[in-house]
Amino acid sequence: MTALLSVSNLQAWYGESHVLHGVNLHVNEGEMICILGRNGMGKTTTLRTIMGILRKRTGRIEFAGQDIMAVALH
Repeated sequence: MTALLSVSNLQAWYGESHVLHGVNLHVNEGEMICILGRNGMGKTTTLRTIMGILRKRTGRIEFAGQDIMAVALH
């Protein structure tokens, strides 16, 4: 089964602070996932980085087989 959302080696920064270190995530079509963790563990930062709200990032994000790292926010 091909992943609908595929995140590979995702890195993100807030200014000079490196806040995400090599996040990998694969979600198949029809699958539901949950991100759990205590306060300050990076749940919101991970989602903001995947959505493109946090732009200082590296790695690979694919949705339905298309690279979305350079897609405009709007």
